[in-house]
Amino acid sequence: MTKIKNKSEALKLIKQKVNGEIIISYQKIADITNFSKRQIIRFSKEIEKKDIDDLLIHGLTGKNSNNSAPTTEIEYIVEFKNQYPTISIQQFMDIYHEDIIWNKKKNKDVKKYKLKIRSKSFFQHLFKTQGWKSPVKHKSFKHNENAHSLREPSPRFGMLVMTDGTPHDWFGNGIKWSLHMTLDDATGRILSGWFTPNESQDGYCHAFKLMFIKCGLPEVIYSDRTSILWDFKENRKTQVARMIDELGIELIYANTPQAKGKIERMNETIQNRLLNDIKRFHIKTYSELNKWFNDFYIDYINNKYSYPASDQESSFVPLGSTDLIKIMCIKKESTILNGNMISIDNEYYIPINSSDENYTFYKGTKVEVWKDVFDGKVRIFKNNKIYDTRKIPGQRIDMTKKQQKRINDQKQLETLLKEKDERLKARANEVSSS
Repeated sequence: MTKIKNKSEALKLIKQKVNGEIIISYQKIADITNFSKRQIIRFSKEIEKKDIDDLLIHGLTGKNSNNSAPTTEIEYIVEFKNQYPTISIQQFMDIYHEDIIWNKKKNKDVKKYKLKIRSKSFFQHLFKTQGWKSPVKHKSFKHNENAHSLREPSPRFGMLVMTDGTPHDWFGNGIKWSLHMTLDDATGRILSGWFTPNESQDGYCHAFKLMFIKCGLPEVIYSDRTSILWDFKENRKTQVARMIDELGIELIYANTPQAKGKIERMNETIQNRLLNDIKRFHIKTYSELNKWFNDFYIDYINNKYSYPASDQESSFVPLGSTDLIKIMCIKKESTILNGNMISIDNEYYIPINSSDENYTFYKGTKVEVWKDVFDGKVRIFKNNKIYDTRKIPGQRIDMTKKQQKRINDQKQLETLLKEKDERLKARANEVSSS
């Protein structure tokens, strides 16, 4: 008995697959609808050229569709597009469906203007007919070009985390800020992000701390040799790299951007999307952006682009009793000065005990000073104990005077050397005359 082929069902399943509504193979669609896999693939290629809704009614006959978009719908979409002068086809499709079609507050508009879910091919055709340009250009590869084999993702979540700092004009006002981002290699998930005026220690520390609190400690952090993580002058790790090491995380440096292509591609995705989404969600300042990016936007993007790890076991280690205050700080050796003070960053501080009373060290005592990278609080570590400090108000080293004193000392040294030379000459003359 011949099995009946269900073209309508086949096209509906292909539509859902293309729009990302279901995860299904072409072979499975073929089995359900009694077509061959080859026919299903041919249908999907036709769908790339025509609107799926047209095909659902007229199949692949090429007839004019009674279900083509009415003028009211086209005019509505064109008006909606005016809010986003520069936007990719995929993002415009996402925003149109999320903010109009699936937004209950827009039900009246959907009915009034006969709006409906449209395929990507519909929006591709609309962009072409309306003369809209997409900022995202898909690279075409020629046969004679050298192909780079793609590295297999890490098998487990938290096994390898990539990090990078990328500057961009996120608000479209001509001022660039750097986004410091962490990305899991096994799943393509963004874990955290932090914006600062420049690529900085503060930016990386905030991004790492958010990741540690949210996910735990990864096995490896993979970064380029940014000066924030590598001291080129001394050819050694920086304070931030030292923090990572103290947390038991291995830090690996990439020599080229291509070596961490996955996070570079995600940076491009964020650059292409975020400016429109900042406008869409009414974000006004970078302070708002840092909170919104981590509280909402990361999950929003991950739902679109992340994928499951091949191994469901996580390699992240929970923070547990790890005290980040003892680790995520700038650590420097210092000496107790006259008046029981220490000096750090041109400010003076006095050690205090748990009762908020001055704690006295002998002058000249060597101590380790910890300055918190987040709140700037200064602590002293000595004999396996931590002492808080009190900043001395009004006592600040005048760098101008300090510089002037250094110059004066230099002149004094030159004078002393000159006087010494003159004494030696006079003595030599005395010896020769005698």
